Amino acid sequence: MVVTALDKFDFAFKRVNHFLTLYDLLNNSNQRRSRTTWKDQFRQILKWPQKEDIICIHGKDRNSLLLLKGSLGIERERFAHEFTSELLRSSIVASISALDKYFHDIIVQNSIKILSLPESDIPKEFSSLSIPIVSVKKAIDKVRKDNSARPGYTIKQKLQEVLHRDYTFQNANSVIKASKMLGITDFWGKVAEKMPGTPSKGDVIDKLKEIATRRNQIVHESDIIRQIKAQKINQRKITQSQAVEYSDWVKDFISAVDAVVNEN
Repeated sequence: MVVTALDKFDFAFKRVNHFLTLYDLLNNSNQRRSRTTWKDQFRQILKWPQKEDIICIHGKDRNSLLLLKGSLGIERERFAHEFTSELLRSSIVASISALDKYFHDIIVQNSIKILSLPESDIPKEFSSLSIPIVSVKKAIDKVRKDNSARPGYTIKQKLQEVLHRDYTFQNANSVIKASKMLGITDFWGKVAEKMPGTPSKGDVIDKLKEIATRRNQIVHESDIIRQIKAQKINQRKITQSQAVEYSDWVKDFISAVDAVVNEN
């Protein structure tokens, strides 16, 4: 079975869930120091040096326990939200990365179908894409040598290169460009109808803008608050609930988009 654009999105999205799971496992939920008696017993069981300190990190609901030798020099404070929240930031970045990948792939996936339309029906945004003339020649040569040949692979391969080189699909403005290449009219309205809770198309646009902006703040600004004369460095706050909300929304959004594309 041929791998689809949605399959690749789902594969990429596993990274998002992985970051969120790691946050649960590594964010220290217990700030209390471990009892000396417990440490002594543990050293005896594992035959650790008696003078070796033990750093204990408890994950969410105490479902995980990470034990570190004190000689590593890694303090338990390094597993507080201030540091483990980088996993939440990474989940947001990975969500938009998976979204971007999907739109690149869905255009390539539908390219031959679009090119099979009457010339007057091919979306102008798609027809304006340029691929190297040599690639076109190779495709024509294939057909000349064999009438049953299918030159679509050559075209798709070069189209893929052009899309990844010249286009990103990470925000509302670029996503609407992708929808126009696919020839989808009333894109936001159709997608909104298939989203959970049937939000308005304005709500869908605003939410994508919000998540894309948050991603850009993390990637391009290290999530540091902009200041001209700062007395100290301040980083934007992030919560687990926000990261989960964003990841869930992106997954629902792409599921809705894919359903609309398949109906188009």
